[in-house]
Amino acid sequence: MSISVMATRNDEFNILKSNDDLMIGGYASIEIVDKQNDLITLKALQESVKKFMGDSKFRNVMTNHSNVQVGEVVDSYRDKTGKLWKSEVDDVGFFVVIKLRDDIEKAKEVGRNIRKGSLRSFSIGGQALQKVKKSHNELGEYNEISKLELHEVTICEKGINPEAKFDILKQDIGSEKMSEKLEKALSELDTLLEEVNMLRKEEEDDEQMMERASMTETAEMADAKDEEMESFEMADDEEEEDTKMAEMSEYSSYEGADKAYLRTLDGAGNQIGEPADRIVINNGKPTSSDMPVVKAFSNNEFDSLDLSNSNIEKAYAAFREEQLEALAYDNLRKSFETRFNSERANRENILAKSQYDAASEISSLKEEFTQLRKSLTAEKDSIIKAQKEATVTLPSLDDLAEMDWSDIHKMVNNI
Repeated sequence: MSISVMATRNDEFNILKSNDDLMIGGYASIEIVDKQNDLITLKALQESVKKFMGDSKFRNVMTNHSNVQVGEVVDSYRDKTGKLWKSEVDDVGFFVVIKLRDDIEKAKEVGRNIRKGSLRSFSIGGQALQKVKKSHNELGEYNEISKLELHEVTICEKGINPEAKFDILKQDIGSEKMSEKLEKALSELDTLLEEVNMLRKEEEDDEQMMERASMTETAEMADAKDEEMESFEMADDEEEEDTKMAEMSEYSSYEGADKAYLRTLDGAGNQIGEPADRIVINNGKPTSSDMPVVKAFSNNEFDSLDLSNSNIEKAYAAFREEQLEALAYDNLRKSFETRFNSERANRENILAKSQYDAASEISSLKEEFTQLRKSLTAEKDSIIKAQKEATVTLPSLDDLAEMDWSDIHKMVNNI
């Protein structure tokens, strides 16, 4: 029975090269019990790795066990210090040297995550051809895989084998800087687009609010007009009633010694009846009297004021209504001024927002972004040109194998 195998290790891998290509190295699997309670023996790794490395076309390096190839396992790599890194199974486990691709976007994304440190683990994928259960005093029960077929090495965040991690052996620093600038520019563009969308939404909300406010203002003005007409009608009715009461009769009373003197006048202030009539109310009965009658008006001329309590109360009532009406109009005027100023401020804000030219700013930002890309491309070309000019011809691996360490160090110092 074929069983899928994924083994990872969590020690830090090495970045072997960082000037042109991205080279990484580390243990893809070692002989320990992983998180799936599996242990792959060194012998099984040796046999499967020999077959896996036999054909360079199938030394697949994937990302997160996907179907996207982001690199290849190479036989060896010598770094700038002269150290030689080899893909092999040693007494620890399966050590791999990997060269990342730079011709597809997914591989570039993986390279950026490796440089940032978010990807630092290895995992292997394949089929377990022989798998048996075993028991150990310290490890307990586990599954020992003594034969397997290796299909791929994958790069991931965290793997099943707690000791499968890698380091960067070589990386293109110029490409890394350019990628960071592009990512920053794209992030700024996304932020600007979000702000433009928020401004558009605020404009729509303000327009809806203005519509509702206009409808409410129209309804309130109609109600206020109705109330004002009703108030004026009531005031006219009261004034007309007071005029009629004044025209009907006017009384003057005097108190003294249990007697009251009464005279009746018409609307023009003339006495009703004979001018010499003098009537005294004595014990509730009208009787004749020789006492003089006090007239408020004589021959339509103003002689004196009638300051009776009833007339004073009527005068105060009229004064009070006049003051309350003035106070009401003043309060209404202040309320209308406050409301009008608020609406005018809102209209000014809406006008300012409508005149904001977001498209122009976006166009300007795009132009700046285009210029940035051109400058970055020119910078990359100049870096590549300088690197080509500075390229030094190195001896082949066979020539290096025949050289001793003193000759190698001498050659490196000359370079």
